[in-house]
Formats: sequence, C-alpha cells, structure tokens
Amino acid sequence: MNNDLKLKQSNNLILATHKMSINQMRLFFYACSQYNGNLDIEISLSDINRVLTENTGNRGGNQRERIKETIPTLMRNAIVHIEDENGEEWCSALRKSRLNKDDTVVFTFDKSIQKELEELRGYTWMYLSQLTGMTSTYSVRLYEFFAMRLGTEHRSEKFDFDLNKLRLYLDCTKKYKDFRDFNKRVLVLAEKEINEKSNIHMSYKKVKTGRSITSILFTFKWKNKAEAITVNCKENELSETEQMNLDDFLKEFE
Repeated sequence: MNNDLKLKQSNNLILATHKMSINQMRLFFYACSQYNGNLDIEISLSDINRVLTENTGNRGGNQRERIKETIPTLMRNAIVHIEDENGEEWCSALRKSRLNKDDTVVFTFDKSIQKELEELRGYTWMYLSQLTGMTSTYSVRLYEFFAMRLGTEHRSEKFDFDLNKLRLYLDCTKKYKDFRDFNKRVLVLAEKEINEKSNIHMSYKKVKTGRSITSILFTFKWKNKAEAITVNCKENELSETEQMNLDDFLKEFE
C-alpha cells in the first residue's frame, strides 16, 4: 500500500461526495490528501491519470480530455455541509480549478472549508489505493458508512438498514426499483468489491416483514486489528459538537 495514497478524511468532506461519480470521488479524495496548508493544490496530469485508472485495467485515453470531463461536474457536486453551535452552512469545497499547458492541474479549495482540511476532525481513515479499486459509487458509500460506524474499534458490528433509508443514503431512490436489480447491481457488487479491495469485511442478509423485504442487516468489521484506527493525541479527539453531528447523521438511518 503506497504511503502517498494514505488519506485521513474529514467526515464532513466524506459526506460531500454523495453526488459524485466514482472518478470524481477518486480525484476529490486525492486532492484532499495533498493538502499541506496551501489552498492551491497542484497535481500533475500523470498523477491524476494514475488515480483515475489505478486497478481499473484502463491506462489509455487522452489525459487532458479525461480531466476536462471530470472537473466541471466535480466542482458542482463538491458541496460541504458544516454545522456548529451557531447554525449550519453549505459551501462549495472547490473555488476554482485550472488546467495548465504544462500538464498540471491546480485545484483551489475554498477558504470556508480550510478548518475542515486542517483539523480533519470527525475523522475516518481511508486508503485511496483501496477506493480506486472500486468501480461502484455504491461500494464506496457503503464503505464510508461502515468506516464511520467502526471508527477506532476492532470489533464486528451489525446495522439493520431500513431499505428506503438505504436507498436514500446511496442516492438510489429512482434506480433499480425492482429489488432483484437493486440486490444484483448494488448489494452483491458492493459486498464483492469491499471484501476484495478494502480493509473492511462485510456481509448482509435480507430482512422481511411479511412477504416484503423491508431492511438489510449488514455485518461488518475491520479485517484485522492493524486496520483499526488508534488515535491517542488529544488534538485529534472529536469536539462535542462534531461528535453530535456525526452521531446525528448516523442516527438518521437507524
């Protein structure tokens, strides 16, 4: 696993990815991982091509055209919701992006999310090299949910996800309305990709009320103790407000 692909990702920034395609997620996560105090993040086209194609078996194509297709929708979809004791706000994570003639791209993060980038509280550890191995946005979203639930704990956890709320969380309310399609294209694929390409192991069972499937019971855990996150530094602890925000988000789907 490449150290340069390690990502400590704020949960608020994670939640900003829910309208993104898989390539937009990969690029957004990578840009966040390169933040070092400067809101202007310069990345080479070759690095972007690596991030967008790693583990996909596809290294071909025009790099400039690929990034030109990805950036505009990435900027529209990278909306961050931040809530504190004084209220809540929505802002675009990226203020602008520039594709230079020297085959570099400069992403400029908005100053309003600098606190998120610097403190990265409400943290969830992720490895971009694992996310880039997934081809389904649903796999990534479920992985994110499991990682937020598990946090630092090396244990097996169960979560009974109401089917309607699961569809809402996955932004899949208008697709695969027949459960057989939803099961095949979302759940089966997510189970395969998460188990084969991430540091989490998961399984699921269909729960029926009468003859109808009404929820999905997920069981998930870090694959081994080394994958669980241990952060003892006081500066990385969640504030009361941030813990409430994360807890409230997770409780919405209980």
